[in-house]
Amino acid sequence: MLREMLASNVYAILLIFARFGAAMMLFPGLNSTTVPVRFRLLLAAMTAFLVSSSIAGRLPPMPPDFISLLLLIAEEITVGLFFGIVMQVLIMPIDVAGSFIGYSVGLTNMFTSDPVTAQQNQLLTGMLNLIAVNVIFLTDSHHLMFQAVVDSYSLFVPGQPIPFDDLSQALWRTASDAMLVSFKLAAPSLVFALTFNTGLALLNRLVPQMQVFFVGMPMQILGGLGILGFCMSPIMTWFLRNFSDGLLAYMVPR
Repeated sequence: MLREMLASNVYAILLIFARFGAAMMLFPGLNSTTVPVRFRLLLAAMTAFLVSSSIAGRLPPMPPDFISLLLLIAEEITVGLFFGIVMQVLIMPIDVAGSFIGYSVGLTNMFTSDPVTAQQNQLLTGMLNLIAVNVIFLTDSHHLMFQAVVDSYSLFVPGQPIPFDDLSQALWRTASDAMLVSFKLAAPSLVFALTFNTGLALLNRLVPQMQVFFVGMPMQILGGLGILGFCMSPIMTWFLRNFSDGLLAYMVPR
C-alpha cells in the first residue's frame, strides 16, 4: 500500500515536472545564461512538488508500460515548450522595438552582450530587455507565467491528444500581435528619425558645402535618446499590459 502511494506521488511529480521544467527553461529572465541550469531545474522541481496536490487529480492513471510513460512525458514536455515559446514571443516586442530604436537613434554600431537573449545585440536592445525583465519581476507579473502553466492543465489535459493545429494557430496569432506591438513601442523614435532625416536631406540640398553627416549624427543621437527617455515609462507600461494580456488569454477565467 505504501509502495503504491509513493509510486503514484513520484509519478505525479515527474509528470508535472516535465511540463513545468520545459516551460521554465524558456521563462523570460530565467532563460538567461547567467542563471545556472541547476537552479532552474531545482526551481521547476520545487514548483512541481508544491502544485502537485492541486493538479494530481487531473493526471491520467499511471501507464502500464515504460513506452507509454515516455510518450506521456514527451507530450507534457511539448506542452511546456509551447508555453515557454509563447512567453518568449510575448517579450519579443521589446527586442524588435530596441532594434528599430537603435536604427532610428543612430547607435546601430554599438553592440554588447545581452544576458536576456544570450547573444550580441544593440546597446539599446540590451538595455530595454533588462528593464523589461526587471519590470516583470517588480510588478509580480511573473506570477502570471506560473499561473498560465498551472491553468494549462485545464486547456491541455494530460493523456489527451495534443491539438497541434490549434497550437500553431495560437502561436501565429501571438507572434503577429507581438510584431504589431513592437511597431507601436518604437513609433516615437521612428517618427523622429523620419522627420530628422528628411530635414537633413533638405539641408544637404540647400547647403551642399556642409558636412551633414558629421553635423547631424550628434544631434540625432541626442534627440533620439531624449525622446527614448521621455517615452520610457509609456513604453514599459504598454509592454507590460500586452505581456499580461497575452498570458491571461491562456488562463482559465475566474
